[in-house]
Amino acid sequence: MRGPPYWWFFMNKGLKFLDYIFVLRPTLFFPVWTIALAGVWAQNRFDLLSASQPARLVVIAGYDLSVFIYLGLFTLLMGAVFLVNQIEDVETDRLNKKLFLIANGDIKLVNAYIETILLTVLPIGILAFVYWPLAVVMILAYIVMGWMYSCKPLVMKNKPIGGFLPNFFGGFIVFSFGWMIQGQPQWNMIYYGAPYILGMMAVYFYTTIPDIEGDKASEKITVAVKYGARSAIWGGLISDVIAIVFGILTRDIIVLIPTLLILPFFIFTTLNQSVKNILTTNKFAALFLSLVICYRFPMYLVLIVIVFYFSKWYYKKRFNIVYPSLSMK
Repeated sequence: MRGPPYWWFFMNKGLKFLDYIFVLRPTLFFPVWTIALAGVWAQNRFDLLSASQPARLVVIAGYDLSVFIYLGLFTLLMGAVFLVNQIEDVETDRLNKKLFLIANGDIKLVNAYIETILLTVLPIGILAFVYWPLAVVMILAYIVMGWMYSCKPLVMKNKPIGGFLPNFFGGFIVFSFGWMIQGQPQWNMIYYGAPYILGMMAVYFYTTIPDIEGDKASEKITVAVKYGARSAIWGGLISDVIAIVFGILTRDIIVLIPTLLILPFFIFTTLNQSVKNILTTNKFAALFLSLVICYRFPMYLVLIVIVFYFSKWYYKKRFNIVYPSLSMK
């Protein structure tokens, strides 16, 4: 009886190698990239104080690619943050039946630790020599969104306010990283970042709702577990409304467009509460802001399409499942 062809063996090995890329959860980079690029664009439009800019790393045909180089390094660091979260959240992920390779046992825990260390040390080390203020922002990102959020003794993700605060301040850190790629650190980063972060937090409230049962079983007390799905839904609506107010105060049409477009979705979900409406609102909220950012950075749209469909291909070939999906079911 003949065995499988040689190409099948190499393809199977290749897919398993890709596990170490997809364990970083590439589709979760979308909001990170979007908020960071929003920070870059806001600095371009509103920063009147910066006298100098970081060195231009790579220029091809007169086009400065520094933004994408810096963002790539930050992506590696955020991959480490996502790994820390999965390492510390294995039991919850199993209960919620999420597609995390560590919880599934496809990647050994010791290998996950090694990958986390490499993805933390490498980008911070590079930026420490190239532009140290951004290295400091990276360290803050790891501390707030990685260690404080997921690790003992704080484990803030298991507390309602604790889960909220790292996401809130983490959003400002990501926005500030984008701002500082071409500008200097200043208080204006907070002022102009506020509407973006409030819009992001509106989505955060909704993300805590579908996992209520699994979180309860693993004793993870999120906002939705503590105060109920109804309160979390109202929290999303209120946060989006406040984001619109701050968008008006900062006169930032870039954030006003997506926050106004998504407002009817938040209102409809508040009036007709269901998991389907929650998932639909989340997907469109991320889509609207991303498309606006793509107007300024067209290559970002190419990146989104590549990551989305490459992820879709990987999960279909590796596990025979359809993920990610644009379906609203």
